[in-house]
Amino acid sequence: MKKLFAALLMFLTFATGATIDRPCNIGETIGTVSNIYDRYVHVVGEPLTAAGHKNVIVNIADAPIFDLVTGYSAQISDVKKGMNIRIAYEVSEKKEPTALVIWLNCEHESSAVFTVVVSDNIQYGHNNCVFLSHDGKYRVTISHKTVIIDPYYGHISPSDIQPGQEFFVWVDTITASSPSLVYPDKVVLIYD
Repeated sequence: MKKLFAALLMFLTFATGATIDRPCNIGETIGTVSNIYDRYVHVVGEPLTAAGHKNVIVNIADAPIFDLVTGYSAQISDVKKGMNIRIAYEVSEKKEPTALVIWLNCEHESSAVFTVVVSDNIQYGHNNCVFLSHDGKYRVTISHKTVIIDPYYGHISPSDIQPGQEFFVWVDTITASSPSLVYPDKVVLIYD
């Protein structure tokens, strides 16, 4: 979970245009699986961070794999040649790139994708809900315009969102305030 958080934090830093003082060692690439063998995946596509590569072979190791359409965890066997994926990986001069997280079915290329857990601090309004993420970093507003998907029940409404639920969140803009204000385009409920 710490590796996932680090990957998402670094991605959000680049997606929001924030600067960091030290060189980035988190690469991220979105592209097509050219080949997969043993515990390695070869991805050809576009880098999404300064440390990312257009053509990279990454050790999958024990990285979490998520299907962004369903919200379910996936397995290495779900990664197939020719599939579009988004992969975040640690870059080091001393060792091979090692995956931090892999996303399957990534249709929103330009949006930041991260996870939030709904805290008890949630308010319901007319056709919307506003909640603070469990870690206190994000104040998320979900409206009737947000696509909300529950893998079991399909589309749900903001009034169906409950404390303790975990979501993948897609956003184009995140404010630099504390907590950051988030207005997602799409959220998908995650089941373990």
